[in-house]
Amino acid sequence: MTHPPTPEMKQVLLDIIRSNAISAKANTITGLVKRGLANSTGVLTHSGWKQAIMMLPLAEQCHHLGITHEKLHGLNFQKAPELASWQHFSSLGYAGGYCEGGPILLLIRSAALNVLARFNKFDSRQDACIRFTEAQLIILHEYSDLILSAIRSADSQQVVRHFSEIYSSLMVQEWYPGLTPSAIASLFDTLGAEGLAQITSAIMEDPYLYRAGWPDLTMTNGSEMLWAEIKTTDRLHMSQITTLHRMKPLLSGNIRVVQLVA
Repeated sequence: MTHPPTPEMKQVLLDIIRSNAISAKANTITGLVKRGLANSTGVLTHSGWKQAIMMLPLAEQCHHLGITHEKLHGLNFQKAPELASWQHFSSLGYAGGYCEGGPILLLIRSAALNVLARFNKFDSRQDACIRFTEAQLIILHEYSDLILSAIRSADSQQVVRHFSEIYSSLMVQEWYPGLTPSAIASLFDTLGAEGLAQITSAIMEDPYLYRAGWPDLTMTNGSEMLWAEIKTTDRLHMSQITTLHRMKPLLSGNIRVVQLVA
């Protein structure tokens, strides 16, 4: 089991990522190397880079991830900042969902439902409808090419029809609130079948890793996607850093962190 970095090591990680002068003891660098966070010359590994970003203030995190950071003042969010933000952007003409990762996972399931049902281990289309997408991508890993092919050949009408079938489940509605057939159609049309297939292919690398850390809002104004992580006082967590870094090249449109300020 790898031990967590010491306070001295954490400071060195911050100094490195901020390009500050480093005056670390040799054993501190050795400790970082043993933990896989840096090499012997003081260059951060990918794990060290993510660890350093996790410790930065929110604005610096966004800078290093190449994501816009903005503050939104005066929104009455109380204990539901994601919902309040979704309502705010809905009023600006955007459509989509406020359940972290939910819209993407349901788009994948809707676009590939026929294949997921065809190879369902219980020979059950209902199970294919309600079972978590990430679980199905693991269980049906040997059929990944067929799943991607189905997504690439899907059209908006088919996706909406399958979404309505999936979303008729009260459990699915509870897990992924706020979605409608028209919002799903708009998201799919904006992303495009190929764009959704590329995102799916990346998720397939490690479905359980990439099921978390998605921006809270997945929305579109009909021509451009909006991916917005909603924050109040906290910073980006490791799952968010991991997923945003991997998916950012594949997420067309506007990716931002919106910090709500009362």
